[in-house]
Order: sequence, then structure tokens, then C-alpha cells
Amino acid sequence: MASASSPHRKLLHFLVYWAVQRCRVSESPCRLTVSLKRPAEPASPSQLRVSVSDTGVRSKLEEFLELNDLARETPVEKWDGTLLITTTGINDEAIYRYRFNLHEELSSARFTRLATTYKNHATFSGTEVCLCLSNEADADDVILWLVGFFHKILVLRAANLASELFVEQIGNAESRNVCVPQDSDDVHQSIMASSSDRLVSGLKDYALSHGYTCDKCDTCILNRDLLKTGTGAANNVDRRKAKGPHVEVVILIARTASDLSCWTVNCSSTQVLYFEDFVPCPISKSSFDVLVSVDWQSYGFKLKGGFIDDEGNAVLEWDDMPFARVDIAIHTYLECAMQECQGSQQDRHLVRKALKSALSHLKADHAGDFLSCHGQRVREYVPDLAESIAGLILSSNDKEFHDECISLLGLGSDQDVSEGLVQSSICEKMIRIIELNDTKENVEDNAPYLFECEKLDEDSQLDEEDGDEDMVFDF
Repeated sequence: MASASSPHRKLLHFLVYWAVQRCRVSESPCRLTVSLKRPAEPASPSQLRVSVSDTGVRSKLEEFLELNDLARETPVEKWDGTLLITTTGINDEAIYRYRFNLHEELSSARFTRLATTYKNHATFSGTEVCLCLSNEADADDVILWLVGFFHKILVLRAANLASELFVEQIGNAESRNVCVPQDSDDVHQSIMASSSDRLVSGLKDYALSHGYTCDKCDTCILNRDLLKTGTGAANNVDRRKAKGPHVEVVILIARTASDLSCWTVNCSSTQVLYFEDFVPCPISKSSFDVLVSVDWQSYGFKLKGGFIDDEGNAVLEWDDMPFARVDIAIHTYLECAMQECQGSQQDRHLVRKALKSALSHLKADHAGDFLSCHGQRVREYVPDLAESIAGLILSSNDKEFHDECISLLGLGSDQDVSEGLVQSSICEKMIRIIELNDTKENVEDNAPYLFECEKLDEDSQLDEEDGDEDMVFDF
């Protein structure tokens, strides 16, 4: 299979990326359409015809100058360097057409202006870029990659952007067309939902459709609400105008095998979905370094290692996975489309902050499921310790001591109290204390006493401060 460095992939990724950015600048409902037409016979001399169109703002021809390096490294027999560009702005009176040949040495000869068509007072905007690629042996791999790439675009559920992909084989009446429309099984999705909520919805659809390897799995769709999610976000607070980079992270957990009945159960690895500016991208080195350096054990995960595969995806490998499946999505984007990025050090800080926030969210909502590895070891001793304490209380001949303990446990002195009931109450309180302390950053603060844990409120829990080092717990 062609790698992520395939010229065809780079070219298509570039064209889709800029189409999405033009739609973002528009701030109006837009449509992104990618169409491929290929001959039915692989050996046919006909070429793979590609069209990438959007209804965003008018294209700036300078955008395509970024393809210079790609054109130079792509053999002429694979792509002749020619783009046919049709574009118009909302206030333009005409539709402009250009031929752009990146293989031309003279810059003056690269752009050829073609016939202009007038809009006759119609009001619309958009751009279409057409090109022809060689119908070589790896065309099937390119199409397969493009289908997967488009499915990942749909995970973002970008507001005001409808996306669709069409793949058509021509010259064969029996050939089947492939259409990837935008759809969702999330009946709770609101048109006013935040980008983070949209990412949660899209990631759930991605997992429940088995990574979009099937159209719909009725069994898994029924278990949508059983999935546990953690979300985190971070941005550059130093920018007063909120135009700096933003990072959003979503972690999706199938706690038990029944949460995802048909999906890969007890999967020992996670392929991280990584997005930049609302487009799937190979993960950056700085973001990958964050993924493998976070203190996962503080949240109950045992990271065995990680690597970046041939597709540019980050893959995390787990040891003794306590969950049926883990899905992670990271989205970094600039508030203003087509704005220049400010370097990887800042991205690294924001990705770390958002990732830790998502993990803390999971832990806050489901403390018992995401105890630190140390907390899990401590919890293993709770039943035996609770049994011993219950035995000491009930075996005491001091009635006043006995009644006071029963009262503090909230059982009431007039109840017929059994050893099992006392043990269960003590066990519940001890686990609650462990969970509370597992979320604390400063372990030197006084821990709650066994019989006073009911008095604790939200003020007893410390907010996690962002820092370079992750939390270390001690009991």
C-alpha cells in the first residue's frame, strides 16, 4: 500500500485542506465535494480524474504555489503538474478560470487565464480544482486511503460544513459507485453544539461503526450511551483577541466488552485520530512526544509504548488493558483560518494541557473506573481491612464504643446490625476515601478520616494545576 508520503496522497490532502479553510473563512454553510472518476480497467490508458470543489470564499491563486516542491518530486508520468482552477467570490460578477502548470520554469508561463463566464447577477461563491492522475497500479490504494481520509473528516462534524465523496468507475455498466455522505446516528446532536461536543459525537459514530468499516451495527448503536467520554481543551490565553491556537482532546472508553458488542474487544492498542485545522493529518512529533510522556498510570492506564505508523498515525500500546477499547482524538486548530502557526513548543504545551484535562474529566465522572495504578493496588486491600475493622467493632464488649461506631457509620444503633452490613459500610467509605485522595495533587493535605467522609464536599478536592510534571499519588 502506498505510504503517507505518496505524491497522490499529499496532493489530495493539500487540495482538501485548502478547500476546508476557504469554507471556514466563509462563515456560511458550505459544501465540500471530492469526486474521482477512474476507468474500469486498471490497464486502461485513461487517467484518474479528480475534482475537489467547495462553496467557500474565492481562492487565492498564491495558495497553489505551495505545491512547487510536491510537483518537483512527483514524476511527470504520475502527474503532469497541471491544475484547472475555477473560482468566484460572493461579490464577483464573473466566474474565473485558470490553468496552472507547476512544471513550467518561468513563473509568467505558469498561469494561463481561460475564458471568463459571467454570473448574470447570481450570488454565490466557490472553487473547483480539477486534475488528472495516472491510472497506475496503486490507484486502488489511493482510493481506499481517500475513503478512510474522508471518514475521518466526518468525525469532526464541523459546523456549517457538509462533506461528501464520490468515486465512480467509468466505461463499465456493471461498475458500482461509492458515495460517502455525511450522516450521524446521534439523535441528540444540536446544531448549536460546540466543536468539542461535535467531536465527541463523531468519535462515537466512528467507534460504533467499527471505524466506518461497516455502514451501521445495530448491536453497537444500542450501546452508545454506555461509552464513557473525557473531554479537554486548551488555548493560548496570552492572546487577547482569541486568535491563537486551540487544542481539543476527546477520549472514548468502552469499559466492558458489552459496551461494544461487535467491536474489537480488549484491544491492546489505540490508533490516535489527529486533526489540524479541521482536516485529518499525520501527527506532529511534538504531539506524539506528549502522548508517550503523560503519566497514564495516574489514570489507571499502563502504557507499554508507542510509535508512528507508515500512515503517520500515532499508535499507543497498552499493558494489561483494563478496558475493552480506548479511542483518542486530538484536534489542533487556529481560531482564524489561514493564519500562520506559531511553532511546535506552544502546541506541545497546549496538547499536554488538553490531554490531562480530558483524563481528569474521565476520572472526575467515573472515579472508580480510572483510579491510578497505585490506587488500584491500595483498593485491593480494602475488603480484608474492612472485615478486620468490622470484626473489632462487633467483638467489643464496650457497648458505648460499639454504638458510637455503628452510629458514625450511619447504620443507627437501633438496627439489627450484622457483621456483613458493617463490613459493607466500612468498605464503601474506604473506597470513597481512596477515590477522593486519588484526585488530589498535594498528598500532604490532610486525608479525610474514615468516619467523617460524609462531611466532605467539593471544597475538599483540589483543582489540578497545569504543569510540566504529572501528578504522583501516595497513600
